[in-house]
Order: sequence, then C-alpha cells, then structure tokens
Amino acid sequence: MSASSTTPEGNKPPAKTNNICQVCGDNASIVNYGVLTCPSCRTFFRRNGFNTKEISVCRFDGRCEIVKSTRKHCTACRLAKCLNVGMNPDLIRKEELTRAVPQTSALDLIKHDSLLTSTDLLTISNIVHAFDTFSPVADIRRTIETLHSSASNSQFDSQQTIQMLSSFSNCLLLFLSSTPDFKVLTTSEQRSLLQRNMFGLLSLGGMYLMRESGIFDTPENEMIVALLYDDDTIRQARLISKRLDDPTLIKLMLVALAFSSNCLTQANRTNFDRDSLLHGTFRLFGSQNVYVELLWKYLNHEHDDYQAVQRFSKLIKLFLDTFKFSCEVYETNELYQKFIDMVTEEAEKSSVINDQTVIPLWGKN
Repeated sequence: MSASSTTPEGNKPPAKTNNICQVCGDNASIVNYGVLTCPSCRTFFRRNGFNTKEISVCRFDGRCEIVKSTRKHCTACRLAKCLNVGMNPDLIRKEELTRAVPQTSALDLIKHDSLLTSTDLLTISNIVHAFDTFSPVADIRRTIETLHSSASNSQFDSQQTIQMLSSFSNCLLLFLSSTPDFKVLTTSEQRSLLQRNMFGLLSLGGMYLMRESGIFDTPENEMIVALLYDDDTIRQARLISKRLDDPTLIKLMLVALAFSSNCLTQANRTNFDRDSLLHGTFRLFGSQNVYVELLWKYLNHEHDDYQAVQRFSKLIKLFLDTFKFSCEVYETNELYQKFIDMVTEEAEKSSVINDQTVIPLWGKN
C-alpha cells in the first residue's frame, strides 16, 4: 500500500484534542514533525517517513484501525495515518541535520508507572523471538503462492493438510522445549506435560498460525483447509482468527498455557497410572504463575487498569471459544481426529530431552 494513498475512515485525522496523539490516541505533549504525537509514533515516523518503498503492503487493503493497542500491527496503515494527519517527512531531514537523534531502546520504552521491569521486557522479547524462530508461517505462505500460481487445485490434499498441521505442532513443540522451565523437567514429566497440553496449544497456536499464514484472507486461501472445515466451520474459524489481534499477547498466552495443569480432553486415555504429573501438578505452578503474571504486566503496560481487566477477560473467553471450536472439529472431522491422536501418541513415546540428569521442577517426592 502506498503511504500516500487514501486511508480508510478509521484512519481519518481525529478531532484535535489536547494531550492526545493524533495518530494513535495515546498521551502526547509535544508536537513532532508538525503534529501532536506520542513518543512511540514520533520514533516510528522518524524511522519510516523516508522509507515508504520498503514498507510491506497492508494485508487488509489499508483498512487497519490505528489506535494505541493496534499501532504496531500494520506499518503501512500507521505510516499512512501519520501522513494523513499532517506529519511532514521533510522535517525529519531538517531535524537530523541540526542534531543527532538518539536511537530508542526497547528497554527505554518502560512507562514510569509500568509494572514491567527491564528483565520482564527481556523475557517477553525472548518468548517472541523463540516462537518466531520456529514459526512455519513463511513456508506456508510460499506454498500458498505456489498453489495459486500453478494450474493445480488450490485445495490441500489430505497429506498436505497433515503436513501443515504437523508444522504447527512442531513449531509449538520446539517453542515449548526452548523454555528453561521445560528443560528442567524430567523426560517423563515432559511427556506428561505434552500429552496434557498439546491439544490446547494447538487449538490457540494453530488458529494463530493459520491467521498469520493468510489462510483466512481470501476465499481462495480458505480452500486450503477445506478438508478440515466445512463452510460454516470456516466462518467460525474466520471470526475467531480476527480476535487474535495482538501477536505478543498470544505468544505470552501460549507459554502460560503450556504450563497449565491440564488442557487434556480425550476421555479414552487409559495410561493415567504412568502420568508423572498426576499427583504433582503443583510442580507447574511456579512456571505458570511467572508467565501469567508477565502476561498481566504486559496488558497493564499496554492499557489502563480497566482496559487491562477487560482485555484479560476477553483473552480467557477467546481461548475457551477456540478450545471448544477445536473439540467440535475433533469430534466431527476424521482427518483432524487422526492427526490429534497421532500427536498424543507421539508425545507419549518421544523423548524431547535425553539428559537423564536434569533436576525436576520445584523438588521431588
């Protein structure tokens, strides 16, 4: 999307209000490049105002709403709104000629009253980096482009569908196994944790990865999951995916869910006597508390207290809706059921970490 193109109604300049950023609505006190803006939008415009050709095209045809909570989601729409409210790129060059502009570190963005510490921000950065490192989104996007450019049917066959789901599962497994909390579990505890929580992780993480892969962007892309979802199910999945609008929040939620005491739903499991965490889920509470607290600090950092509570409640509702949706697909779709059963069976037999000398989490009976 061209930065100078017409912006959607949601990106029209807001009415001039004292101490309100004209781009995202955050608190602002200084006019930057001709417009009253917050420090975040000032830094964003300074870095991107002269680099419009390098900005990725908006995936939603320039219709993204730019507010405080969404300003980092779409660079193209945010830059378009900066220009639309009157920020002047020429003033960037003038400023740089008169004085050096210090680079802003992520650790410098902590609000004075923020609950987040520099250690918290570093942990969040590590979580996001770990997930992105193992993400299959780029590969899936290339596969979609190849299908659309060829004369073949754009629908995945059963093998391709299983491969896509396996890439989601592998991403989440590697993401979880990269955390220090997982590495200090014994091998049997790791297996137990995977059996308990992999379905829940796939419910939320798989939906997020499909969204990021662009599967719900167009009807043609949606054909890729036709073997999993019928028309009504695709509509439900599309609506759920639209609610996954904060990538950092979703990744924090995933790592918190990974150390949940139980997301298991399969009633036919018979090997509970070999569940290493059956009588010791308290061993997970330390990790779970750390990540849930970090998630809350992040919400409180991004929103005021009331909005943070609302967002947290909506996040829980989002997971429950996604979990219920996946359970219904599991019950009605033979291909998905086959895949989930296969993942659960592999988790029971696999050995993620072969080091037999690792120290169990928070003591041992």
